[in-house]
Amino acid sequence: MANRTRKFPPEQRAAIAKDIKDTAGTPEGSYRKIAARHGCSLDTVQKVARENGLADRWQEGQQQTAAATSVKQSNAAERRSQLQLELLDDIAELRSRMFGDVTHLHVVKLAGPMAGEDVEQTSLPAGPRDWDSTMRTIGVAAARMLDLARFEAEQAGTAQSAGLLEQFMQSLRAKREQRDRERQEREQAGADETP
Repeated sequence: MANRTRKFPPEQRAAIAKDIKDTAGTPEGSYRKIAARHGCSLDTVQKVARENGLADRWQEGQQQTAAATSVKQSNAAERRSQLQLELLDDIAELRSRMFGDVTHLHVVKLAGPMAGEDVEQTSLPAGPRDWDSTMRTIGVAAARMLDLARFEAEQAGTAQSAGLLEQFMQSLRAKREQRDRERQEREQAGADETP
């Protein structure tokens, strides 16, 4: 019976060993992929690994991959936290603008030999419509921030931060409902006074 095992020259065995060192434990460094790249069997890859003291290389590579994944997850968590802080800053800015003046832009058609269009600005105190629009924007920002906090809580295994943000969200809703009621009362009072 003939031996079907193919002998690989030292250069090819060295190339397989280098491939094991470089890729073992990564998605591209499985036994099958290394064997396919070099046209050899899985058994040959294992033998070359043992001969070169690389049998544990797959475990080491997996540990490196796990460490890299952990770093990526940590970076993603840091970016989510930064986004939460930026959303809080946006909410604070929107709240500060809520009772300030609102600038309205008007396009005015010009007549005469220099006919065209001009833009005029009018600044008026914010009214109920502006408050409603601002509160909706604040609500959306708070909801996104709350979603991020819930995700973080699930990732960290704690719901403590989500609970605080949930309270914040509820207080924003309560303020909005109170403001809507007051606006409706003012509108009704104004409608009752007209003959």
